[in-house]
Amino acid sequence: AIYTDADGAAQVIDANTGNGMFGLDANTGKMLWSLPVFDMRCCSTPLIVGDIAIGSSGSGGGGNHLVAVRIPKTAGEKPTQLYRLENKDAAPYVPTPALKDGRLFMIGDKGIAACVDAQTGDILWKERIGGNFGASPIVVGDKLLLISLDGEATILRASDKFEEIGRVDLGGPVGATPAYSQGRLLLRVGDELRCLARQS
Repeated sequence: AIYTDADGAAQVIDANTGNGMFGLDANTGKMLWSLPVFDMRCCSTPLIVGDIAIGSSGSGGGGNHLVAVRIPKTAGEKPTQLYRLENKDAAPYVPTPALKDGRLFMIGDKGIAACVDAQTGDILWKERIGGNFGASPIVVGDKLLLISLDGEATILRASDKFEEIGRVDLGGPVGATPAYSQGRLLLRVGDELRCLARQS
């Protein structure tokens, strides 16, 4: 993820087990800061919400945790951990949360979905969807799309209150995150790439 500070300087924000959450100078590659908040593998892509970097870590056997870190504003300032969510809070390992209007919409690898205030870490809702997940959720308009490894698509309302809109069996396994652009949804189902047009 790219973060631009108040002076217009760009940082590449990333996460790994050795360094935790860290920022690199986008021009030189020099490490500007790091905070060792992870002790397991990092698969997801960090998210930036204002001056907060959010990443996750975990393993197939559990122990997942999602951490929010305040990005330092000056060279002498230290990064600080703002909050940490654990397995019981639906913290993901592989899927990257979707971000909309200051909310993190998450799906844990074991099928628990949650909506979290990205600034505070407060859980607004948490519900078991079922299934196992590798693909990241996406937001299209006011809808949240979750697709399990077995290919069951669950559509929720992307809002502060839990609302399930529907479910669709895609008829094959899905491990890749779908993409949406210009009214079309691209899905990899099994060995097929499908393009679905949005209905008017």
